[in-house]
Amino acid sequence: MEENVTEGVLHAAFIPFGDIKDVSMPLDQSTQKHRGFAFVTYLDKEDAAAAMDNMHNAELYGRVLTVNYAQPIKIKGGEQGWASQPGMQSFDFFCGSLSYLLL
Repeated sequence: MEENVTEGVLHAAFIPFGDIKDVSMPLDQSTQKHRGFAFVTYLDKEDAAAAMDNMHNAELYGRVLTVNYAQPIKIKGGEQGWASQPGMQSFDFFCGSLSYLLL
C-alpha cells in the first residue's frame, strides 16, 4: 500500500460524493502498518453508491482503486446468535460503507 495514503487523503478523495461519517484504515497487528484497504462510511447510501460508481478503477497515488460495498462481518451464533434477534439486521450497520483496496 502506498504509505502516503492516510485517512485524511481518503476523506479528501471521497468527500465530493457526499457527507462522510467515518474513514477507517485497519492496521496489521504484527507490523502496525496499514493492511492495504480502508472503509469509507457515508451518511446516505445514495452517496456511497455515487462514490462507488465514480471511484472504482480510479487512480490514487498511481494505484488503481477497487471500490465496492463492504461485506458485513459474519456473526457467530447462527439462528440463535445476536444477528438473529428482532430488529438486528446486519445491513443496518453496513449501509453506505465502502471499502477500497490498493494492490
